[in-house]
Amino acid sequence: MDNKFKKIVPFLTILLTITFILGSYFLYKNEVENIKERSYSRINHSIYHLKEYFSISESFLFAMKYTIEDKLNNHCPCSHPKYKDINFDSNLFSLENKDSILIGTKKNSINLFKNEINGTLYLKPIFLAAQKILPDLKKIYYKSKNKFIFVSPDLNIKNEKQLASQYTCVSWIDSINKIDSYKQFIITKAYIDNISNEKLITLSLPIYKDKEFLGIVAIDIKLNTLVAYINKIPLRGNIYIIDKNDNSITSKFDKQLNKKIIFDKSSLIKKEIVENQLYIAHPLNEKKIREEAFYKSLGKIFILFLIFIISIILIYLKNLLIKVQNLANTDSLTNLLNRRAMKEAIDNQIKISRRYKQPLSFLLIDIDYFKKVNDKYGHHMGDIVLIKLSKLFKQIIRDCDIAGRFGGEEFLITLANTDINEAFIMAERLRKLSNQIKIKKIDINLTVSIGCYSLKDEDDYDCILRNVDKLLYKAKNEGRNRTVKEDLDIL
Repeated sequence: MDNKFKKIVPFLTILLTITFILGSYFLYKNEVENIKERSYSRINHSIYHLKEYFSISESFLFAMKYTIEDKLNNHCPCSHPKYKDINFDSNLFSLENKDSILIGTKKNSINLFKNEINGTLYLKPIFLAAQKILPDLKKIYYKSKNKFIFVSPDLNIKNEKQLASQYTCVSWIDSINKIDSYKQFIITKAYIDNISNEKLITLSLPIYKDKEFLGIVAIDIKLNTLVAYINKIPLRGNIYIIDKNDNSITSKFDKQLNKKIIFDKSSLIKKEIVENQLYIAHPLNEKKIREEAFYKSLGKIFILFLIFIISIILIYLKNLLIKVQNLANTDSLTNLLNRRAMKEAIDNQIKISRRYKQPLSFLLIDIDYFKKVNDKYGHHMGDIVLIKLSKLFKQIIRDCDIAGRFGGEEFLITLANTDINEAFIMAERLRKLSNQIKIKKIDINLTVSIGCYSLKDEDDYDCILRNVDKLLYKAKNEGRNRTVKEDLDIL
């Protein structure tokens, strides 16, 4: 088991390293996805307020549209109480209040659109309600193709030229151009108001009488209102409000009007505010997201790194412990078990043998005339002989068998589930193979003597050693280079 662990240590180290690298990458990518998910969540949460703002605006526009069209389509003559207060004395007719104004030109006969003027005057309560509910409303008005305007709050129009400018402005032209394509709710492109010089967009609805276009009801909204909304969105980078053609209405940073924005669609969050007309867009800055994800994942990666280091240390310590145990249990020259470790191993094998009622045999092997080898060729060559013989034992015995260096030139082998006759056969095989060992630079005929013994019911470790040693001693007395198995007469 220990040897197997030593073999897999490099693979465990590589596996842990790969796990750390992949784990770090996973934590980083997960943080990237979390940042993107938070961006989507914040956009979705914030867009609700923008949708609500435009939905309320649209509701007021439809209320005005239905009010005027209802009065126009009612064939009974109608007259608003304020109609009598209109001043028709000059080229411009007008009706001024502290919070609204009706003003128009008299180039056409007033009687041709008297009912339209009367219907317009009924918008006043809706104007006032809209100003209270919609924040930062610039103005709300009805603009007729018959060249008159009813607007709240007051417009700074004093002459025909200023009135005519209202029919050449971006909001009127853009609204008229979009009537056929949108039919209903219209949002113009961003523009700068001719009078106030403020940046605005216009929300409008066309008014009809018997399918004839008469004018528009409209709300002018300051772009600052929309900027305030998107500035509240807690996201890094620019946020745009765009039309369906990706033209910028306004944005968090870039205030250039109607600028065509080229977006990378793969890294863009785009949500609809007004169906087919207005969208909020947030291009994700992949570089900044990666930087933020890296710094946010550092803590988790550091913890993973600590786990990685601790795991490597544990593997190293385990491997070191195995080496220490091997040094304590293994003969440094032959790499066989030493005498102390053999005792522990034999005690365990005795327990197993008796538990499962299996035979257990022992071979005590001694190199014949080993002292002569050391004296003639030196201890270095003697060590080579011991190593060669140890390798032979390892090759021949089974995994369930145990071989150990018992003394200077003595070796002890235990043969599991092997009776005395089978052990004798194995001993003879080892003896004959030992005779065939050749070592360069020395002329030696290597022989070994072997004592062969099988476990008895009353035996313990010390008893086994005494008996197998007697058998080895007999083999040597009988001329060496032989195996002697147990003989009850000599034990």
